[in-house]
Amino acid sequence: MLAAILTLCGTSVFTSCSNDDHDEVKKTEPLVLTGEAAVEWTEAHLDSLVDVYMADCGNLLDPDATRAMLSKIGYTGLNVMDYKDASHVIDDEVFARLMERATAADNKTILFTMGMYGCGKSASLRNNPELQQRASQMGVIYDGAYVDVSSFDKKVARSNAKGFTPSVIYVYNDAETAFTNCMERLTVTNRAIRYYTFITSFPSYHGRIEYFDEHYPDMEVHYLDNSHNSGGKEVSKEDAKMWDYTMDADMQNKLYMIMWSYINSGKLTDEQTQAVLKPES
Repeated sequence: MLAAILTLCGTSVFTSCSNDDHDEVKKTEPLVLTGEAAVEWTEAHLDSLVDVYMADCGNLLDPDATRAMLSKIGYTGLNVMDYKDASHVIDDEVFARLMERATAADNKTILFTMGMYGCGKSASLRNNPELQQRASQMGVIYDGAYVDVSSFDKKVARSNAKGFTPSVIYVYNDAETAFTNCMERLTVTNRAIRYYTFITSFPSYHGRIEYFDEHYPDMEVHYLDNSHNSGGKEVSKEDAKMWDYTMDADMQNKLYMIMWSYINSGKLTDEQTQAVLKPES
């Protein structure tokens, strides 16, 4: 703020600013809050944020959409990690309210959609009309990547505690196609997935189906194979166990070259390029 005031008021630090000048700075300077400050702001405005989201969300909790509400304090799509904790505050409250809404409608069913960044969950669901119809009839749909399976466990536990019956639609895509989808989406929506985030997250799904078998043997799970953006065909559990989540040096190099093909093509802004190149903090 001080630097902005000095710049606006002239080159001399001894020149005082008028009240009008101060007022102008306050009017034009955008509010940017990150980290814990963003969490505090979100908590202070939580009711109004959730009310706005709930007005037209139907039965869907979409973390990308809830996070977008933080654009008021600096979220751009290129800085997801700066708003991760703040967006979780909104998601937790929306989840609670959606379960209350579903309970009031006597529809205690919840569908979790799961899959790696860029796997094509929405497209796969559209290509399976019966599953899409079932999803529309669910009490709650919770969309997510669930790279960390413990996050999924916690949400299932919350829904179980409220008497809900959970099910899962789990979508797969090969690494090259999924990462290309992420890069292409970046040019359209300005939502970035870092290269380093992708290569470290992709292998986390290895053994996920076996995990379901061990921890949720009675849960209904639908496996959709969208390899090479092929449409999301439903496959058997045994076929899904063959899905490849290898992320060796050769695959990392292939994805690196895909990223640079987008950078060198001029499709990305400087800010978008910096966002995908940024290492994990």
